[in-house]
Amino acid sequence: MDGDSPPKARPRPKAQAPQTAPSQAVRSDIATITKLELYFAVRQFTRTMRRFAELLDRDYDMVMIFFVVVESCFQSIIPLGGATADPAALEAAYLDSISIGLPILAIGEASGIPRETVRRKVKRLTEMNYLASLPNKNIYVPLSTLLDKAVVDAFANYATDIDQLVKNLQYYSRQPGS
Repeated sequence: MDGDSPPKARPRPKAQAPQTAPSQAVRSDIATITKLELYFAVRQFTRTMRRFAELLDRDYDMVMIFFVVVESCFQSIIPLGGATADPAALEAAYLDSISIGLPILAIGEASGIPRETVRRKVKRLTEMNYLASLPNKNIYVPLSTLLDKAVVDAFANYATDIDQLVKNLQYYSRQPGS
């Protein structure tokens, strides 16, 4: 080598992606699934709220109150799962349930809505025939409301959204090559 010529540049090694440990890759997949699950859950929630708001004068306090009471009533009808489809017999069994409905105070506590607002909204929901009151003053959803086409359709759309959420999660959580 003579002193006048510049030294030949050595080829630089190509930058390599940092090696990811298998546990980090799994965490990344879980993070992606968690983000997707969160997105679909929020989307499902907002769609459901809007559907029920359309039924309940676009009053989201009434939607929340309705859901709190529906949840309580669904707990009461779980034992009726195999019961006859005769509406009169089903209604009688439903109303005979010792745990049906909630008092105004419990609705307020479960929903986070002030008791006086709950009282006013329950009155309106009762006038609209979405809720009813028992002699013990518990508020419940009449079976006729649960079987009303508009309410059934809103719950059916909710179930479709949940089904789509599950399918999306299954798709994104599958193992490569499967």
